Amino acid sequence: MLRDLRQAFRRLGRTPAFTAAAVLCLALGIGANTAIFTVINAVLMRPLPYHEPERLVWVWEANASRESERNSVSPANYLDWKAESSAFSSMAAMFNANLGLTGVGEAEEIPAQIVTASLFPLLGLTPLLGRGFTAEEDAAPDGAPVVVLSHGLWLRRFGGERGVIGRSIALDGAQHTVVGVLPPEARIPDIQPAPEVWIPMGLDPAENYRASSGRYMRAAARLAPGVSVDRAQAELRTIAARLTERHPDFNTGWSVNLVPMTEQVVGAVRRPLLVLGAVVALVLLISCANVANLQLAQATVRRREIAVRTALGASAAQVARQFLAESLLVALAGGGLGILLAIWGTDAFAAAASADIPRVEEIGVDLRALGFTLIVSLVAGLAFGMVPALHAARADSQEFLREGGRSASSGGGRTRAMLVGAQVALSLILLVGAGLLLKSVARLQNVEVGFNPDSLLTARVSLGGAKYEEPERQVRFFEELLTRVRSTPGVRAAGAINWLPLSGQRSATRMTIEGEPVPAPGSEPGADVRAIDPGFLPAMQIPLLRGRTIAPSDTRDTPRAVVVSQSFVERFIPSGDPLGRRIHMEWGDTLIGTVVGVVGDLKHTGLDSIPEPTVYWALPQFPSPFMTLVIRTSDDPMSLAGTLRAEVRSMDPAQPLAEIKPFDEYLDNAVARRRFTMTLLGGFAVLALVLTAIGLYGTAAYAVVQRTREFGIRLALGAQGRDVLWGVLRRSLAVTAAGVIVGLVGAVVATRVLATLLFDVSATDPAIFAAIAMVLALVALLASYLPARRATRVDPVVALRSE
Repeated sequence: MLRDLRQAFRRLGRTPAFTAAAVLCLALGIGANTAIFTVINAVLMRPLPYHEPERLVWVWEANASRESERNSVSPANYLDWKAESSAFSSMAAMFNANLGLTGVGEAEEIPAQIVTASLFPLLGLTPLLGRGFTAEEDAAPDGAPVVVLSHGLWLRRFGGERGVIGRSIALDGAQHTVVGVLPPEARIPDIQPAPEVWIPMGLDPAENYRASSGRYMRAAARLAPGVSVDRAQAELRTIAARLTERHPDFNTGWSVNLVPMTEQVVGAVRRPLLVLGAVVALVLLISCANVANLQLAQATVRRREIAVRTALGASAAQVARQFLAESLLVALAGGGLGILLAIWGTDAFAAAASADIPRVEEIGVDLRALGFTLIVSLVAGLAFGMVPALHAARADSQEFLREGGRSASSGGGRTRAMLVGAQVALSLILLVGAGLLLKSVARLQNVEVGFNPDSLLTARVSLGGAKYEEPERQVRFFEELLTRVRSTPGVRAAGAINWLPLSGQRSATRMTIEGEPVPAPGSEPGADVRAIDPGFLPAMQIPLLRGRTIAPSDTRDTPRAVVVSQSFVERFIPSGDPLGRRIHMEWGDTLIGTVVGVVGDLKHTGLDSIPEPTVYWALPQFPSPFMTLVIRTSDDPMSLAGTLRAEVRSMDPAQPLAEIKPFDEYLDNAVARRRFTMTLLGGFAVLALVLTAIGLYGTAAYAVVQRTREFGIRLALGAQGRDVLWGVLRRSLAVTAAGVIVGLVGAVVATRVLATLLFDVSATDPAIFAAIAMVLALVALLASYLPARRATRVDPVVALRSE
């Protein structure tokens, strides 16, 4: 074998064009496979970076009637689960908040997490500096004034000083003592944005949370040794049933859903990543087919060499082994170059997917990826090397020597045609998938969102601390800020809402409507709830369908007025006039508001979502400590960012402003994952198309070279150039047609996997299938035309001279 490898190395050195082409084709296929495997390995295969992650689960509340399988958790139910369950060795609860960090440089809003003291031990996270929270700190009313910092915040705002432990920092104006700093690799799973500080929650077991609050927390748990997810699920559902009996008004219709931590983190991206894995595998097959075609051409050119070696005593196995040795060298060289492409491609993937792929910070080419590349290279070498090796081993060398090496037969023509046809079929499958996703993204981008998103600047203001504890002060701050903003040159309109559409955040609750049948417990209508100021609906240009919008006259001292969405009316007030109807909303103390207007629906949770029934409350009558400003401008929205910061700073120098960006970014994020998948699939499909075109061109060109004598004879006997041209094109188009037919059948089966990634597009869209088939036919025609045209210019005298 070593001798074969040495001979193969010398042989490849004598054919640099063939070697370079083969290595490049393989490098593209192997590099793409290595890059995607690296991503799949980091995201799907590598265990989560926690102690025994297979025993970690998220615990959600579930409500079948509301089609909610992963709903937030009630503090009261969490405490009862923890007290009555034996399936878990520990449980923890948390909820997210935005806190203003002041006193350390410029005021900044940072993502925070309010947690029980059991969270860090449950995940197996040990602080790099200091400690976590104690049971005493967790038991303090509303939590103790201590804080744990993320590694990133520690470096960014405190310069990595080890003396930060024991230091006091201001969060929302309240002083907190730093007791710990987490290590850089410490992350809370499936929490976005990643928290930068943690403070203890301070749940009071004696408090009746069912009467004073709804569902707003997340819960995690560690299964006890030997306990399965199904057993724990069954136990919690039994507990949930008991809680329904004890608290029918609060818990009727609610159950529990356990989701393994890994599934929660990566479940949404598993199918897209596996689809991409299948796509790059097809690209590698196309690359191998191309190289096999090159090898077949080389085998035909080397028939004299093979015949002489066979005549001198070489066995068929020795001849085949020589070709396999050359194939393995080409494959290893392609794998080496593919690793370099994979490193670049992996970095580009991580940069482009940072907001859409979980665990993206863990992606990198490692030893497992290198081992994968080696295996793929060897398998690919055997795959594309076996075809020419078998063909060469079975060639009739005696016949070739008897004819003096002047046989016109090209040898392996049928095999090359089958390989090119397979390339066409695989390329069609990839192109159809890319076309479906492209059409889906185009449809998604043209969805009517229910408002005008152009020229909108958004920014969030979160008021915290004792200074803004009173709701009246919160309302006054936002009213004064909006008054200032509206007087700014370049501002056409301005308003505010607590949960911005397409922001990924929302709040909802149950309610009853006077005049409608009294629903059974647990089946009350549920709707999204928003607090808005009078300028929000006009600023967003949400159409008013009936009645009036929220007005400046809707103050704290007037009867509560609400505006509802069209879907709210259609679902909950199907008959009669909605204006004047009173809504009873369970939010702490029951709030009662009178419907004064109906507005159009808007997309809130996503562009592909159905509109949710929504109730808009006047901000003075439903105060919120956080609001997102929406400012419609006459110029570039970001040109007002500096002015907005200055206005907030002039009102309160310690008040941070966050998420200052044009609304276009929210729209982009709404289609980002689909667009990202489409871009990758489209890129690989185009690569496959290019490789297929090269294969078609190479096959046609080689056929022309091999048939030079035939063309010379035909032209000498009076054949027209167009006859020769059509003869060459006909063979290429026949191969293409066969590949297209097989590819269409394969695409019908394969695109079903994409069904969940599509929006308003059928997985068997006939227009896409027809368009891709036409594109492939056109590419085949162009790829074959140049070699065919060369055939018409054969000089009969030169072609027949050897005779």
